[in-house]
Amino acid sequence: MKIYVLFDQRGRHIEPDGDPETCPLEASPDRLANELRAAQERLRATPVDDLIGLCDAAGRAWTQRGNEVSRMLGDLAMGFLPLWLRRGNLETLVAQALRGDAGAIDGFVPLRPAGARRHRAQPRGLLVHWVAGNVPLLGMISVIQGLLTKNANLVKVSRQNAGILPYFLAALADVRYRRADGEESAGTLLTDAVRAIYTDRGDAAGAALSVLADVRVAWGGRGAVEAIMNLPRRFGTEDIVFGPKTSFVVVGAERLTGEAEARKAATLVARDAVALGQRGCNSPHTIFVERGGALTPEAFAGLLGEELGRAARPVPADVAPQEAFQILVWRAEYDMRGQAWYSDGVRWSVFYSDEDRGLATPCYGRTLFVRPVDDVFEVAALCSINTQTAGLALGERRLKLAEVLTAHGVERCPEVGQMSLYDAPWDGMYPMDRMVRWVSA
Repeated sequence: MKIYVLFDQRGRHIEPDGDPETCPLEASPDRLANELRAAQERLRATPVDDLIGLCDAAGRAWTQRGNEVSRMLGDLAMGFLPLWLRRGNLETLVAQALRGDAGAIDGFVPLRPAGARRHRAQPRGLLVHWVAGNVPLLGMISVIQGLLTKNANLVKVSRQNAGILPYFLAALADVRYRRADGEESAGTLLTDAVRAIYTDRGDAAGAALSVLADVRVAWGGRGAVEAIMNLPRRFGTEDIVFGPKTSFVVVGAERLTGEAEARKAATLVARDAVALGQRGCNSPHTIFVERGGALTPEAFAGLLGEELGRAARPVPADVAPQEAFQILVWRAEYDMRGQAWYSDGVRWSVFYSDEDRGLATPCYGRTLFVRPVDDVFEVAALCSINTQTAGLALGERRLKLAEVLTAHGVERCPEVGQMSLYDAPWDGMYPMDRMVRWVSA
């Protein structure tokens, strides 16, 4: 059994682009769990407002010009993270998850409507997170939710981007937060309750970690998630699964009344496509455009190509060889049978054909397929529980379409430009609610 420790109470043991198998070895999963549970007691004794304050301090620091972490966030297209860490956002997320009262994680609070009984959210204990390597942002989002619910957190990272989470945990450890009464807290209050580790997929450590978990949090593709869910576990262990899903955009004719209005929508779509390198389950791949506007779907595709080129220019491309090959194949095909707009390299591409129907197979590499529809409500037939986000560029019909799409399995229907924002509910749940036990007195 080989468990490589990438981050612990001593700090990080790996560079952002480092090899996880050069890190210190830990032979005992139980020892890791016991260390984490001891650190968890400090979390339990700390008001959640202070924990949010530390996260907010990190978010503020990481947006300062010249800050090293800010530069790393830019290089990784993770600029959303500091905004997500801000107090206003986290207070809302915690309150939503905890039945409207964030104080329930600190102690017993009155049930609503007010009565003699009280309830409380008790941390479940040890959260073991399996984090996918293609979207490093998810590791921090997963861990922060575990910390705000005052749980211990053991994070198994992927070999791909293994050093990214330890880098941000180390930066969080350096943060300081001063309350109004002058008392100061250090980021180590949070990070001492986290261990980032790496184990080979076939190693027996995976089963051992699963048995230790009070909550298993799994992010990834179908094969990876199913492998985790099939590991042995104790009775009563909670599973939070963020599996593979796809997302798309719907542009209504009312947003195509003229070039200026259509370009605004195209700019927002491009922003969603560039965010997360198009690798998030909430990243768009197919853009459905309704006929009947002043601009045709084909004309919108041309505008989208222009705006995607602008949005992609300052963000480094990360395209695997097999993806680059597929992009070139699509370019050749659409140059012959449709329309194609693309960069000199494989930085971005937009494809259109009047004959295309249905959801496109994701190609990644900032590759968008624009497809015409006669009526936006036709899209509902293409949806299922495997559809996560539908970004909507509509007018008064937005809520009506959202009602139909969500009835067919879609989880989120934000405005275009906001598809990449991690909010709640997510994948049909409030994740922090699943990380606590509700008790009453």
